[in-house]
Amino acid sequence: MKDRLKVPNQTRANGDQTREKIINAAERLFGSLSFDTVSLRDITNEAGVTLALASYHFGTKENLFSAIITRRADILNCTRRERLNALDISGTMSVEAVLDAFIHPLFEQMKSDDEGWKAYLMLLTKLSMHDRWLHYLHENFDETANLFIAQLKIILPDAPDEHLTRGFSFVLMLMLQTVSQNRRLDTLSNNRYSSTDLDASYSSLLMFSLAGLTALTTSN
Repeated sequence: MKDRLKVPNQTRANGDQTREKIINAAERLFGSLSFDTVSLRDITNEAGVTLALASYHFGTKENLFSAIITRRADILNCTRRERLNALDISGTMSVEAVLDAFIHPLFEQMKSDDEGWKAYLMLLTKLSMHDRWLHYLHENFDETANLFIAQLKIILPDAPDEHLTRGFSFVLMLMLQTVSQNRRLDTLSNNRYSSTDLDASYSSLLMFSLAGLTALTTSN
């Protein structure tokens, strides 16, 4: 009896390459457009593969969307945890060091040659603006973020929990706004300063986040 569903004949290596092509294409389209306006056919046309391959690897558009979020979230989470662990081992924990361990990995990726991070950031910004997508942020980022919040609580034992948690959420929003490089800084400064200068932006962001979080958690 013949199978009703023909599964594309691919080796493991070819399958992995195809999967990456589909994710990369979907990331670009979802980043520049929206989930609802992009179809699986749009994605396969962008990737140069058949619709059958997208269905084989991901099943649904929702599954593909989830895979996009998880892929780079895993990279960030791994780097952040490694750096937090390194601080613990070296005994160099401080508020500034913890913030640096959390924020700097994203800046490093945004400065890399991988253009996909820019599309991914646009996607993350959209997710943070709508309740519909918050579960993706919760599932992919909150566990690691809470490890950093827990460490900050150890460093600042007298800080009110609400102030510390709100303060960390402010840092998250500032981080996303800064790495978006949306040119607002350029217009505010009449082009004296550039939002694309990520090194300068990072230095200012870290100082601002440290001062703000410290003030917020030490006030009555």
